[in-house]
Amino acid sequence: MKNLLITILFISSFSTSAQKEGQIFCEGDETETYFPSIDSKKYIVWGNTFYVEKLVGKKKLNNKTYKEFTQTWESGHVAYLYLREHDGIIFQFEECCSDDTIRIPKQPKNGLTWKSADGLSSYEIITLKGKLKTPICTYKNLLVLKSIFENGTFTFYYQKGYGYIGAVQNKELISFVTPISPKELLEE
Repeated sequence: MKNLLITILFISSFSTSAQKEGQIFCEGDETETYFPSIDSKKYIVWGNTFYVEKLVGKKKLNNKTYKEFTQTWESGHVAYLYLREHDGIIFQFEECCSDDTIRIPKQPKNGLTWKSADGLSSYEIITLKGKLKTPICTYKNLLVLKSIFENGTFTFYYQKGYGYIGAVQNKELISFVTPISPKELLEE
């Protein structure tokens, strides 16, 4: 495990996965948004598995155009994510009710709250100066979003110039991004 982490840290020093050319993996870009327009893959560990998130194109739903992402899990299951930006707000299409939920508001600020399109989930911005330590990086100046779902409460972390970087549940890290596929690292 120690050798695996050393390999990840070494690669992350030079990798630009899902970032602008020349951007160091652990660093964001304060001039960008929390959902920058990046056309590459993002590798995400979730619990004891992982998935690869990739922008695959655009899709029109209810006369609105969304960026379509695939999330291909280690098991082979593929989930779809539809995001769009309008007037500085990031929306996510909710298949349950054929409507949008705000993913990130136009001007995020501490204490701002909202509900999902179906009214079953709630969101609150905790801070814009959050910190998160993962096996790969120690991040700072993160947007921290508390999300309450039917299956539990999660805290999600977003970095300007990169987007989603990790999640915590019950004060334990349950998800984080890596510079290359966890599967590739495990095969080495």
